Amino acid sequence: VPCSNTGVLGKRPEVRWRIQPRDLDELVTGQRRLLASALARVRPGGRVVYCTCSIEPEENEQVVQSVLRRTPDARLQTMRFYHPGRPSDGGYQALIVRKNSGG
Repeated sequence: VPCSNTGVLGKRPEVRWRIQPRDLDELVTGQRRLLASALARVRPGGRVVYCTCSIEPEENEQVVQSVLRRTPDARLQTMRFYHPGRPSDGGYQALIVRKNSGG
């Protein structure tokens, strides 16, 4: 999803001065909307991967938790945090599964 890019500041230092607090609020609103929309469209038993290149909890686990609270037929299967540095950039990934109709 579109994000603040805080996990890639080493590659994109201009982000440090470009992102304002109100921008983060707008990003989070859009992230929640995109994730909820994806979960509404995936079939039972299907999967959605939510990922960002952000290290901000507001854009990562808090978005996933918020959407899952409103989506009782979905569950978090796995999540992974990536901390910036070598050998990778910072970011977050969550694998979310729509439950089958039978449970």
